[in-house]
Amino acid sequence: MNALLLLLLWAWLMASSFIVSGHMVQYASPLATSAVRFLLSLLMMLPALMVNWHRSGLNILDQFRALFQSKRRLLHYLMISGALVGFFVGLFTSLELTTPLHTSVLYTLIPLMGVLIAFVWLRELPSWWRVLGFVLGSMGAMIVLLATHSSGTFGWNKGDSLFLGACLLLAFHVVSVQKWGRTLGALPGAFMIMLFGSVWLLPIALIWGNIEQVQWLSFGFWSTILYLTIFTTLLTFVLQQRLVTTVGASRLLAFSYTVPIWVAVYTAFSQARWSDLFDFGFVTGVSIVLLALILIRDNRGVIAAKQV
Repeated sequence: MNALLLLLLWAWLMASSFIVSGHMVQYASPLATSAVRFLLSLLMMLPALMVNWHRSGLNILDQFRALFQSKRRLLHYLMISGALVGFFVGLFTSLELTTPLHTSVLYTLIPLMGVLIAFVWLRELPSWWRVLGFVLGSMGAMIVLLATHSSGTFGWNKGDSLFLGACLLLAFHVVSVQKWGRTLGALPGAFMIMLFGSVWLLPIALIWGNIEQVQWLSFGFWSTILYLTIFTTLLTFVLQQRLVTTVGASRLLAFSYTVPIWVAVYTAFSQARWSDLFDFGFVTGVSIVLLALILIRDNRGVIAAKQV
């Protein structure tokens, strides 16, 4: 039950990220916002990590040396963070060539991509029930998205191929955390991701993020960026680190199917459009997603697993 609650919290925070991020456009470019989120998260995570080590009776300097002494670990986290940054850059670039609806629909394919990567890389062979669950999850999430948009049509745009590649990077990011992130706890692992993510994002933001246009003195900028930093970056990273190593990448990715549901519920409440929640398409999509989560949770989900 605790794992289920944490998975739901992670999905809810992810959904709120999509909602709140839309308000940041008036204050800063998406690339600048992402860089500031990573940097602030890193600065907040650092003292929390040091306090945690101190309370555990560990020497702080020795722990930092241990984090950076393995070249293989540094390379792994450079790749983990690079894949995540690649997703963000791909998302923002593709939105100049396609629509948010298209990216939302393609985003639902990430769990299936994660299953494929885990099969090829980690030799995790899912049962047919679990495969059916992921297929139904994608279908259900797409139905929810199309049902909650008045222009429920979908044609291929130039930016869709780019975003499809970005989704593949995000799926790789989550699976790579499962593969390489077991050697560190949730806090140190999240710290490493934010550290190397900042290393990747800072030069990108300085060159293409229009830093000079950021409204640094605006209250709206800081209130919004702090929410994104604390809840949808810092907390979600820690939750993701813990959940990937406890319930697995596939199940974590599966709960991303609920993200469009939470967004639709928030939109209905904020705009007093209660009837949207009883729309036949929305109810059908939600039902299919719930069925998919039950199938994916099946204890027979992985009939062969080998770390290579």
